[in-house]
Parts: sequence; C-alpha cells; structure tokens
Amino acid sequence: MIEKLTEYSQNGRYPFHMPGHKRRKNLLEAVDPFGVDITEIEGFDNLHHAEGLLKDCMDFARTFYGTKKTWFLVNGSTCGLLAAIAATTEIGETVLIGRNCHKAVYHGALLRNLKVEYVYPSYISKYGICGGYDPDEIDRMMSENPKIKVVVLTSPTYDGIVSDIKKIAEIVHRHQGVLIVDEAHGAHFCLFENGPKPAYQLGADLVIESLHKTLPALTQTAVLHNMSDAVSEGKIEQALSIFETSSPSYILMGSIDHCIRFMKENGKEEMKKLLCLIRKLREEKFRVIQMPGKELIGRDGVYDVDETKLLFSVPGGELSGFELADRLRRSFEFEMEMAAPSYALGISTICDSKEGLEGLFDAIKAVDDTLENRCDSLQDFSLDRNEVRYSVYETGKLECETVELKDAEGRISAEFVYFYPPGIPLIVPGEVISKAVMEKVLFGKDRGAQVNGLADREARCIRVVK
Repeated sequence: MIEKLTEYSQNGRYPFHMPGHKRRKNLLEAVDPFGVDITEIEGFDNLHHAEGLLKDCMDFARTFYGTKKTWFLVNGSTCGLLAAIAATTEIGETVLIGRNCHKAVYHGALLRNLKVEYVYPSYISKYGICGGYDPDEIDRMMSENPKIKVVVLTSPTYDGIVSDIKKIAEIVHRHQGVLIVDEAHGAHFCLFENGPKPAYQLGADLVIESLHKTLPALTQTAVLHNMSDAVSEGKIEQALSIFETSSPSYILMGSIDHCIRFMKENGKEEMKKLLCLIRKLREEKFRVIQMPGKELIGRDGVYDVDETKLLFSVPGGELSGFELADRLRRSFEFEMEMAAPSYALGISTICDSKEGLEGLFDAIKAVDDTLENRCDSLQDFSLDRNEVRYSVYETGKLECETVELKDAEGRISAEFVYFYPPGIPLIVPGEVISKAVMEKVLFGKDRGAQVNGLADREARCIRVVK
C-alpha cells in the first residue's frame, strides 16, 4: 500500500479531488507522522474528556467559527451525522430527511429505528443534478405531520448547490423543531466575503463540516458545530463517545487545529485569490461542454452556488462524464473528484496552483474542440419517489432472498443501492424497486458508475424481501 501511495504521489497527476490540501507537504512542515503519532499520554489531554490541550484547541475553534460549541471529529462527517441524529431523536420517532442526503444519514435512521419522511430537492435537468429544497414544502410537511421535530438536510450538495438555509431554519424553529445540516462540502464557506454563508450563521442548530474535503486538512478530519439551546451538549458528547473512536489520532486532531489556525491567519486572503482566478477562468465559453454557475440562483430551489466546484457537463451523450474524466486523466494528467453519466466534477481549493487551474481549463477546451455541438436530451437522473413499504430497521428483520438486478422490478429492496461517489441512495431498504429507478441503476452501471451498497460486489444481484 505505501509503495502504491508513494508511486501515485510522484506520478505528476494533478489532483482535482479530495483532500483539500492537494498533497502540499509544506502545510504541516513535512512532519514525520511516525514521529508525532501518540496516544493519550500526560500533557496531551483526552478528546472524549477534554480538559487541557484539546479543550484549548476546540475553544479556539469555537471562537474562530463563532459557535456555541465546536467538536473535533476524526471519523469524518459520518460520525458527526450519526451523533447529531442520535442526540436529537428518541427511538422510533419521525424525522424529515432530504432524499439526497448521504448514506450516513440513512444509517442514523436505521440505528434509531426512525420513521422517515422525505423532502425531495428540485432537479436541474439541463445538467442532471439536484437543485435545492423548497422551504414551503418543508413548512407544509411539518404542518401536516406535527410529529416531525428533527429535520436533516444537505447543503451544499456535492455539486455546490446551496439551499435557503436561513428561511428553512426559521420554518423548522416555528414548528419547534431542530435543523441538522450536512455541510460536509461547505467547510470553506467561512472564508467567503461574497458567497455562500455557513449554515451555523443562518440559524441551523447542528452543522457538520468535512475539513478534509475543501480545506488543507488530512482525510477523515471534520467538525461538529452546535448553535442551539435546544440540543443537550451532554447528549452530543455521549453520542460522539459511541460513534467516534476511543483512540483518536493526534495527527488528525493536530491537522484540524493547524487547518483552523491557517484559516484564521491566511484563509480569507487565499480564498479571495482563488475566487478571482476561478471567476476569470469561468469566463471561458466552450462550444459544447457547459459549466453551471451563479446563473442558477433563483430557480430550482437554488439559493446560491459554490463557484469552487468545477462541474463540466457534456450534453447529448456524445461523451459521458466517465469518458471525460478518463480523457482528462490519460491525456492531460488531471484526476477529477467524481464522474457521472453526464458530467465530471473537480474540487478546487485554496491549495490549488494557478498553473493547475489554468491547465485544467486548457484541457477542457482541448476536449471541447473535438466534440460536435449536439442538443440531445440528457438521461433523467432525478431522485425517484419510491413507494415505502417498511422502514430500514423493519426491513432488516424480514426474511430475504437474492434475485438478479434486472429481474428486481416490483420487489421490495432489502439493500441500499447508490453510486459512489456521491453516496446518495437511489434505493433504500424497504422501498419498492420501480422500473424507473431500475433503469437508472442499470444505465449508470453500463456507463461505468460504481454501484455500491449491494452484497454482490459485481452488482448483478440484489437482496429483496421474500
């Protein structure tokens, strides 16, 4: 493994993928990880009972962010989401979940045996991506189901679409509810002067951010912010002690602290430089390839757009997103974050070089010059409103059998099915497998999407309720 990692780091391929430090060793002064890898020894505190060094570091973070409390997470945003859901719900309660939430949110519902209602984001058919949530829809659903007291949403999306969290928070609080926001892809929002604002500044109660996705921090690093008087900090810490390792890496915790101090000293200035360059590069107009941007604001539930997410869409099917990403990799030495049937996505951060960003746009221009200007419609990849027969928890207690994926239409799924990335379930256990969703799964699989969630690693079979 180490040899393979070393080889990749030296192959010259430029990373437009996580982690956000973009392999810049100077950010941690090239510290030898073995030399600083310790456990809870005298003078270094304990993450789950912080009284000294780690308490001081988390207090610094709280002051920097302006929150009531900020916890360091070394199990990624996943453990923050699980802890937030566990701390705000009782077993068997009803929650409202954004249907495009990450699989970790569904796992949280499973562990608490929660009854789930879904709010669906809009769909931007031009690019084949999810839009934002409609605040009025959330208001209606909470009015019709007063049992809903916890709402879990994702903003921004993997593709950089931001919902109107301020308005949504006001609605949730009017219904005496708690709003949890998965802001994993928006940890850099605190550095914007003119751009999306962090959810913890807009009224959200609990906000989870992945530092490693868009900031100079090591993989698995994240933070959980509390801005609520209605959520018990004791319950959050109890949940974190369950879902987070009891042997947290001091290297990762040091990376979190270093990242936050780096942001305080240099972050806003570096973000200003990055946005200036990206906005200039975005002025480049391609013949066929398209890039969504600020023009999306005001429709399809889009309240704002994160310009640092570089989404290159190829309409008409002449070149799939997987083929575009492969061409960028093989011909131009750029590794993208993810690919989908109709687009490839790159993540830019304050650690990107001017040469790297300009090189990517030059490569896109070169690919674009080889394409014909076709206007065929895109495959519909909106999230289907699957019929729900059982909760995820209930489904796990039923007798199941295995059938071929192509023959599963009309059966009740006993497994999750999702493309990874981004990890958003197309099918959830307990849902009826419709023809429409089956076609999406097979379409994506045929074009190279990585189908996850199935026990069958080759994604040929699926477990269903017998």
